[in-house]
Amino acid sequence: MPDPGRNPVATLAQLADALDLRVKQAGHKVPKKHVWHCSIRAAPEDRRLTDDEWATIARRVLDATGIAPADDPDACRWVAVRHADDHIHIVATKVRGDLRPPRNWNDFLRADKELVAIEKEYGLRQVPRGDRTAAKRPTRAEQEKAQRTGRATTARERLRTTARTLLAAATTPEEFFRLLEGSGTLVEIQRFPSGDIRGYKVALADDTNRDGQPVWFSGSTLAPDLSYPKISERLAATDTSPATPSESHAWRRLARATDRVPELLDHSEDEAGQAHIAVLAETLDILPLTAPPGLRPGLLQAATAFERASRSRIRAQHQQAQATRRAVKAILREPAPQDGALLAVLLDAVLLAVVAAQHWHRTRGHNQQAEAARQAAEHLRPRTRPRQPSRWP
Repeated sequence: MPDPGRNPVATLAQLADALDLRVKQAGHKVPKKHVWHCSIRAAPEDRRLTDDEWATIARRVLDATGIAPADDPDACRWVAVRHADDHIHIVATKVRGDLRPPRNWNDFLRADKELVAIEKEYGLRQVPRGDRTAAKRPTRAEQEKAQRTGRATTARERLRTTARTLLAAATTPEEFFRLLEGSGTLVEIQRFPSGDIRGYKVALADDTNRDGQPVWFSGSTLAPDLSYPKISERLAATDTSPATPSESHAWRRLARATDRVPELLDHSEDEAGQAHIAVLAETLDILPLTAPPGLRPGLLQAATAFERASRSRIRAQHQQAQATRRAVKAILREPAPQDGALLAVLLDAVLLAVVAAQHWHRTRGHNQQAEAARQAAEHLRPRTRPRQPSRWP
């Protein structure tokens, strides 16, 4: 092992040579992406871990991922560097001593599972984990492209917001595609040989690659619930029959239905509860289109935050919420209330429903969704008034 007290440049060169030894020996068999990197950071409030503790953590993570299994003489070569008190960087070359690649499939999830155990054993802050239902984040390249073009958000995020809003307005997949095209979005529908729809992809006319071609995103890469199968399933459960003359107008129906969401979440099966939360998200998606201009920015922030709360591993029974979904779609086809009182009642009901959704997710261990609902509620509170007990006819 090189002596860190000597020439630092020589030490780094020796480390690099040691890491690359198997890579050089493997020759043309080296995988294209042969460098594996992982950063591990303690929370600000965590105690200061010792060098020995960080070394043990690094070995456990490398063992869990399959990069360097414990007691394996042919394990990949690696180094852990502690840059500061609160974090380390691990770098490995993905060529084993027998010149084969490591079996590190699904390494991110396996490392994260090991870190959950480490947090508990070392008394560190236990970080909330996701359930792999979150929308894919924009890549660094997408973010830099948005900055270069003077956009506040990336093309992926703009398309996701557009698709979610128009899906909340549509009653059939065909209408959804028509609304997308009418918004100026480029749409390409993919079909099976039978002619049935297999999927779709969307692009913005002003978002092109270096060859001047549109940058396409499939629905599933925008968000898991924007894939064509998910859209088809949701819209199939939408009641599109016209309202009967005896029914009050859509705004009152939606306010009344939203007012019942907290009780429904308390007394429904999980699948029905997830459906009510999904349609609550659709309500939030629609409101920025219908509310007075002064309310729209805050409502858009609430809708964007609550988007993460609308999905979980629980499969929604969308037919359980079709009456509410029907009212959501209908408010776009009716004039908004003139005096604002009914809109205020609806916003009050939406806030209480969002708070109820936060509690529903928290009790089921859906930490990311609960936090998203909390953020949405914070955006909604300045737009609501002190709540009085509602009395619906």
